[in-house]
Amino acid sequence: MSKITIVTAGLSELTKDLIEQYNVVTVPYRIIFGDEAFYIKNNTEGELTTQEFCEKLKTVTKDTFPRTSVPSPGDYSKAFDEALKKSDSVIAVTLTSGMSGAFQAANGVVETLYKSKDISVFDSLHTMTGVGNLALEAAKMAQKGESKETILKRLEAIRPKTRHIFAMRDLDFLEKQGRLGPIEQIRDKNPEVIPVIQTVDGILQPLTIFNNEQNLVDRMSAFAKKICEVNETDDIFLSHINNEKAADAIYKVLMDNKKEGTTIHYSEACPILGAYSGPDTVSLSYVGDFEKDWL
Repeated sequence: MSKITIVTAGLSELTKDLIEQYNVVTVPYRIIFGDEAFYIKNNTEGELTTQEFCEKLKTVTKDTFPRTSVPSPGDYSKAFDEALKKSDSVIAVTLTSGMSGAFQAANGVVETLYKSKDISVFDSLHTMTGVGNLALEAAKMAQKGESKETILKRLEAIRPKTRHIFAMRDLDFLEKQGRLGPIEQIRDKNPEVIPVIQTVDGILQPLTIFNNEQNLVDRMSAFAKKICEVNETDDIFLSHINNEKAADAIYKVLMDNKKEGTTIHYSEACPILGAYSGPDTVSLSYVGDFEKDWL
């Protein structure tokens, strides 16, 4: 039996292989189109693929526009039961409390049903691959036999240095999800302009804009090279929805410049990201320093 098991969100972009390698348990999220609900267990397992999601977007109406749902108490209970079969101690790394009720929901389940168990709930203050980066770091430490106290201290230390930056062409999706807020500042009527967003202190904040697709590739590629210099863990996440050409170019830069021992986790993002970003997105996540002029 492992010493500690990590539980995290199904939207964390961890692949099935990583989940199995590091003995992680994921809590599925739902994406909802009208009366249809689809469970997303992880990046590679779900009732709706990203391509199917993009196809469904072509026929959505005001009443069937995609939305997401926080895992139910039953979903958390099932995940905790699975984790407690693997170990006596659990750390749950949740989606940011600044954008979701996931942290509160997980805590509520622990307080109600698992008070006698050793379960700690950690607020990532991030979303998608930002959550994944933190959960993977915790899972690697757990596999090495580190104590819960040591893992939680490490998570506290790297949380403010965890970066999640993504470029999305269509802000209508964020607006319909009620997440636009200050990002309205970088909205532009020009369809060529691509807004760039980051997660800061648990919420989405505007960062910059790209003038067009080529500008995205050029600036994100230069940024990727810088990431390889400053990254403080062994993992960098790159994902996309419907923008493989740009993501491939960025991936090549990451592979050409990464430090020895660094893994570039490159994948198509799960549909949950698409519900907020739309069908044309590129996302990067790492742990390390950041300066706005790098991008």
